[in-house]
Amino acid sequence: MLRSSSFSKRYSYYGLRILSVVCLVWLAFPELAAMAAASTPPSPGMIRVENRLAGTQDVVTVTGLSAGDIVKVYADAGASSPLGSATVSSGSTGASVTIGQLGTAAGYVYVTVTQPPFSESRRTIKLYSAEPLSVAPSAASIRAINHASGTSDQVVVRGLHAGDVVKVYRDAQKNELLGSAAAAVGTSDETTVSVGQLGANEGIIYITVTVPGQGESRVVEKAHPGEQQTAKPALGDIRIMNEYGGTGDRVEVNRINGGDVVKVYATERAATPIAQAAVPSGADRVNVILPQLGIGEGTLYISLTRSPMLESARVSKKYLNEPVTPAPAPGMIVVTNENENTDDRVEVYGLSPGDRVKVYRDATTATLLGTSAPVSNSTRAAVAIPQLGKQGGTVYITVTSSSRGESIRVVKTFAAENASKAPERADIKIQNAVGSDDVVTINGLQSGDRVKLYSEEASMVPISSALVADGATSVTIRTTLPLTGYGVLYVTVTHLNDEESVRVSKIYPAEPVSLPVSPYQIRVINNMLGSGDDEVSILGLREGDRIRLYSDAAATMPIQTEEGGNAEAAVGNGESSVTINRLKLESKGGVMYVTLTSNEKRESSRVMKVYEAE
Repeated sequence: MLRSSSFSKRYSYYGLRILSVVCLVWLAFPELAAMAAASTPPSPGMIRVENRLAGTQDVVTVTGLSAGDIVKVYADAGASSPLGSATVSSGSTGASVTIGQLGTAAGYVYVTVTQPPFSESRRTIKLYSAEPLSVAPSAASIRAINHASGTSDQVVVRGLHAGDVVKVYRDAQKNELLGSAAAAVGTSDETTVSVGQLGANEGIIYITVTVPGQGESRVVEKAHPGEQQTAKPALGDIRIMNEYGGTGDRVEVNRINGGDVVKVYATERAATPIAQAAVPSGADRVNVILPQLGIGEGTLYISLTRSPMLESARVSKKYLNEPVTPAPAPGMIVVTNENENTDDRVEVYGLSPGDRVKVYRDATTATLLGTSAPVSNSTRAAVAIPQLGKQGGTVYITVTSSSRGESIRVVKTFAAENASKAPERADIKIQNAVGSDDVVTINGLQSGDRVKLYSEEASMVPISSALVADGATSVTIRTTLPLTGYGVLYVTVTHLNDEESVRVSKIYPAEPVSLPVSPYQIRVINNMLGSGDDEVSILGLREGDRIRLYSDAAATMPIQTEEGGNAEAAVGNGESSVTINRLKLESKGGVMYVTLTSNEKRESSRVMKVYEAE
């Protein structure tokens, strides 16, 4: 215990001596004491950085200090000179350092505090925010109104506050400002910016908002529509009148409004209309008078413009030929070839008052043989012609009605002077046979008469002829008719020492066609793969009927069998069905087409039969 007490006393003595020396140094050299102890650095929570907009100095404020403390702000950790400094004034606990502009973006500053007599503290790093930017408007709050040319377009933005400034740009880089406006104090929630003309087509504009005390927001893309286009007129509301002679050619458009403008173009892309007209006030239709459209048919392109909208798309509308008089039927024309020294006559029946008949020598010449009109209250006109000639021949007749063009020329044969008596149509019998010569029989004749058959009324060469035998009153001619379907044959008779008669037309029937089989008469056996003998049976047939199988509705050749022959067969004597085998059908199933050809008849139409998979 005594040793311990002595030891404590000894060390207390030395401690006091050391403390005394330190105090003497402190009093003699206070600057050394200050260098020996640094000031306490500010904590980041004591520092506030205000990164203000350009044109206003930025400020760094440090709190929690004592009067006389010195605050310094540096750009980085190694800068020798501060951006600025400030001393805490008497009675204050903080100091603000004004440092010009930190920049628009976020960054860092370094802050120290010097608390006399201590040395400057170490630097405290402090993050600061970017200069405050306005919040960009949402695309949904923006509406672009694209008016027609002559009226300024508008961009409307909702949800702004008084003083907010809206700017509209042509591009995202903000190189071209289209317009701007400030939100005003009031009850309206919308701010409208006039932007001149956005253009006829749709596109994109870029919008920003600047709130007072904040920077301009980022750009917001907004699509704007094209200028509103007038709805095109309905095709059924357009009529084109191609009048005879071009007088009064016009386009009539119905169900439109007063003030609408109708334009008529020659082509779909023509820059200039050939005519246009405005709809009178209170009217719902307009007639656009046109220049001569021509005698033939064609197409015009019509548009509608309803202010302030753009011109509509063009509607194509076909127009017909100038109205032409219907041609007279050959049966309504009678040509009488009188003997020499007497005028021949062409008579046309079934006319209307004002009609004019013209007679030509051929289908192309412009020189008339004669012309005439019906007498009052008559439907008949007679054209006198000096002489058509002793021999038979043809003339061409037209009719021209009032306000209509001349009809096409109708050919009409005439007999020679002193011509033979033409056969009666009822005495002509025509059989249009299949697979052999067609048969034409003419009754009511005399021995020695020569009968000629022509395919056309104006044909110069007959297709067949025959002489009536002695003592006979009829003749049968085997020939080939021009058509397998319905057609017309022209027949003449030439008596002994007389000229050939006029031609008498006779309609002949089509060749008889076989009736097609029913799909229910067809049985298909699609055997398993590898059995190699698919077959088709058709029931309910007659002796001699021939069946053919085709792969599709247009094939010219029947299906081929395994032996390379055609898939066809005829019904044998006493049989009522036929089977075609050795076929190779599709394993997955498919379709075939079946025809029937009966005796003395043409092949029937094709009947489709669906068959199942193996």
